[in-house]
Amino acid sequence: MDERKKIGVVVDAGHGGDDPGALANGLKEKDLNLQAAQYMYKRLKELGVPTVIVRNSDETLGRDERVRRILDAFGNDPNVILVSNHINAGGATFMECG
Repeated sequence: MDERKKIGVVVDAGHGGDDPGALANGLKEKDLNLQAAQYMYKRLKELGVPTVIVRNSDETLGRDERVRRILDAFGNDPNVILVSNHINAGGATFMECG
């Protein structure tokens, strides 16, 4: 039997504000990260999972502030799940399968 307690999920939208992250094809990583994080946050809430989002707007967060918000959510418990969204740019090409 799994005796771990379920605490919650912290969803982090990487980058933000003055830090756009990767830039490619007119897209900014910070915007995609925020969209993904907002979707995950909303869906987890709908499922009844205790969830906190680190940033819910395009704001600049320094490393210390980001970590503070993460730890303020549910504390430094080993049962907390942290999902930090990052979408990198690359020069990959897709090959047709089949």
